[in-house]
Amino acid sequence: MGNKSIKAEEAAAAPAAKKKGKSLIQLIKFAIVGASNTIVDMIVNTGLSYVLNLFFSGSWIVYLCKAVGYGCGILNSYILNSRWTFREEHRKDKREVMGFIAVNIAVLLISFGLIFLFKNVMHLNEWWMGLGLPAWLTKVITGELFCSLLATCICIPVNFILNKLFVFKGTEQKGEA
Repeated sequence: MGNKSIKAEEAAAAPAAKKKGKSLIQLIKFAIVGASNTIVDMIVNTGLSYVLNLFFSGSWIVYLCKAVGYGCGILNSYILNSRWTFREEHRKDKREVMGFIAVNIAVLLISFGLIFLFKNVMHLNEWWMGLGLPAWLTKVITGELFCSLLATCICIPVNFILNKLFVFKGTEQKGEA
């Protein structure tokens, strides 16, 4: 009787373990895609920031560059995550696309809030510039860009969780939404 009970518990635990393993693999894939999104975001963000700072000045530049870079990262993210990370859960419908856009707009707003916090409350931009780093580095990664990078690092896990919960739901969750 004890063996039957143990086997029943093991059989019941198997789907949960499989689901955890699948989620871990998805998290790893999401991190890889996230790294590529960050590269796209930072290349666009840094390049646009460099060009705009040649012609304009003002703190608005960091937010515009972040929005444009993030938008390019969103496009990259949707393509790679829907076709690779969450391929089985990918529904290819308007609701999924709209949910993806909504989640990423929310994460962008969180990113803006973090940039503001890091720059205007915590003054991490000044801290970065005061570290005595080589001039070429602080010219490429300005204090404002450092705050943007830091915000990006925090927003990656937030983005994964929101996408997993609200956009790319597993087949067992599709009917529940």
